[in-house]
Amino acid sequence: MRKKTIFTLIILFTVYFLFHSFSYSKSISDELQENIFRLHVIANSNSENDQNLKLYVRDNIVHYLEQYHFKNKGDLISFLYNNKSQIEKIVSQCISEKNYSYDFSIEIGNSYFPKKDYGNISLPSGYYDGLKIKIGEAKGKNWWCVLFPPMCLIDSATCEFTSSSEDTLENSLSNETFSLVSSDSPNYQFKFKIVDFLNSL
Repeated sequence: MRKKTIFTLIILFTVYFLFHSFSYSKSISDELQENIFRLHVIANSNSENDQNLKLYVRDNIVHYLEQYHFKNKGDLISFLYNNKSQIEKIVSQCISEKNYSYDFSIEIGNSYFPKKDYGNISLPSGYYDGLKIKIGEAKGKNWWCVLFPPMCLIDSATCEFTSSSEDTLENSLSNETFSLVSSDSPNYQFKFKIVDFLNSL
């Protein structure tokens, strides 16, 4: 009887832990998705020339967007939709200038992103809104970054949050969520791993 009771308690604890973990993960993920907008550029292949083209497209898109100062994620998304033809023109010009004739596609929407570290900030895997640019067959290595809060707009080579961008992110998120993506404490590392694992399922 005692073994049965212990087994039942273990089952109940496991169910409670899983329920709490999923609820916590969803809460964190929803808040991050609400406040962050990503950039994803996919090269035609992993050849050196195709990878250089990917970076050239990235740099020109970043240079175009860094002229503007978006108050929030919604402003950025509206701008991208209203100026999608200009973004397509920039990508097309980049491809032509490098003497390629690749097709390309531009998507503004929600898609899966793996875990990425950006200096002091780490974003767990999950579904985020973003601007996705696919070049040619889009079978090469990716470039992942963040357009809001502005990060790769500051330094597209290293793609790290500046202090100003971190302040914007901190002001947009709850204390719990910001601590999870920016803290190195063991407690938050464990929580981060839970969120990242559950989001990757």
